[in-house]
Amino acid sequence: MQLGDINRRFVPWLGAVITGLLLFASFPPLEWALSAWVALVPLMLAVRDAPPRRALALGLVGGAVFWIPSIGWLRYVSAPGAIGLALYCALYVMLFALLFSMLCRRLGVEHWRAHFGLMVLCAAGWVALEYARSVFATGFAWNPLGATQYRHIYLIQAARWGGVYAVSAMIAGVNAAVALTLLQYMDRSGRWKHPHPELMLAALVLAALILDGKHSLQQPVPPSRPLRVALVQPNIPQPWFSMPEQFQTIRDTLRRLSMNALIGEKPDLLVWSETADPEELRVSPEAYNLVCELVTNGVPLLAGSIDTEWTDDGPLYYNCTFLVDASGKIAGGYDKRHLVIFGEYVPLQRIFPFLKAVTPIVDGFTPGSTSTVFHLDQPPVAFSALICFEDTVAALSRESVRNGARLLINQTNDGWFEPSFASKQHMIQCVFRCVENGVPAVRCANTGVSCVIDRSGRVTAMLTDDKGCTRVAGFKKATVEVPGEPWAMTFYTRHGDMFAGLCTGLCLAALFVLRPWRSRGQK
Repeated sequence: MQLGDINRRFVPWLGAVITGLLLFASFPPLEWALSAWVALVPLMLAVRDAPPRRALALGLVGGAVFWIPSIGWLRYVSAPGAIGLALYCALYVMLFALLFSMLCRRLGVEHWRAHFGLMVLCAAGWVALEYARSVFATGFAWNPLGATQYRHIYLIQAARWGGVYAVSAMIAGVNAAVALTLLQYMDRSGRWKHPHPELMLAALVLAALILDGKHSLQQPVPPSRPLRVALVQPNIPQPWFSMPEQFQTIRDTLRRLSMNALIGEKPDLLVWSETADPEELRVSPEAYNLVCELVTNGVPLLAGSIDTEWTDDGPLYYNCTFLVDASGKIAGGYDKRHLVIFGEYVPLQRIFPFLKAVTPIVDGFTPGSTSTVFHLDQPPVAFSALICFEDTVAALSRESVRNGARLLINQTNDGWFEPSFASKQHMIQCVFRCVENGVPAVRCANTGVSCVIDRSGRVTAMLTDDKGCTRVAGFKKATVEVPGEPWAMTFYTRHGDMFAGLCTGLCLAALFVLRPWRSRGQK
């Protein structure tokens, strides 16, 4: 076999693998944010001349190399579920590879004017696929490409207009510009050509987004109310429900950390993590007595709990949170609406009972039906709770803010996946919920990352030990600046995923008009 044949046969597969590795490196634990700007380039070069089946195969390989290690932490809950979900997510990378290959064959890569169309359609196609993944079959919105840039505070302000998808589109467009420029720098004979303006266009758009973000952050800060919060992170090993003998130890930990958090300047709100107490707050005397003991200090408590509703057909279980006021009265509750597949419910279990074998849950939860806006009296603050992975679902945060919430509180239990990097991946999703809606967020975890994020997406406080580790038992006191009145909704809060919808429509229209499955000149 000649060297040229070896290159043509194996180099494209190497390119697909490199794309998967670069995408993985863009997210925690490595967080090489710059790699996201070129991560798709090797795959694009690999599929440029590939027939459809080969493009699909290359895209699937690249997607699998990215997703399998990226959500490998899910194996602690269900190893088969982790592999299945990773391969499902890889299908979207596969479709993007096919789209790019077909568009290259239809539009060509010989002229710079066609490149502008390719850049736009690549950005729109990537966003359309990310959006489809986030909403199809209840959705899995984990690790959108734009989330890699959560530290770049000026750039991520673009989420005020188009959500995290606006940042994803920018990154995908730059990747396309780099790939098309490389294709034009060298022709088939190896002669170097003059550069083309693809990178210049991408740089101008990127600069415009950064300048707009910088300008928005330099504007006068709207009125706000300071809210003092205390976040209690007990760092309880999982699964606690299989260790009834540890229930009292868990309560002792919650009591000790909460009482310490109330020493000195008292907070306005004490926050526990998702299902912090091992028993139901409304049923268990031990759980309720502990809560009453704490709130009689004059500080209300937001406590995650399991709840049961008895019906004629049997019990319905809810993953919920309760706001308990200083008198010990439950002032409000919220039932989690977006359940975790194979973690909180098993799809189609009545039709396929064997599916329950891939998950440790015994009885699934029932999703809640409505958003809840909680109200504090002192200071007068309205907030909504997001339980577990609900802060990855942009629509839930937007709905809460439109209903009147000016603060988002995420209560989660990432202890299922520790020790791993899942909790850091989880936290960066919440950053974009703040930017999208112009409101701050508080995150309280059983273990992982308990922190405060301001309305611009900056992490202003985080619970760590002396070595910077976030997997600790402790509490964190912090002040959150909650928007007051007058307050203006962001474009995203008013219009939602309009940008993602426009990208999807543009991509579908291009597929219909260009019919890229037909080569140029084919009748």
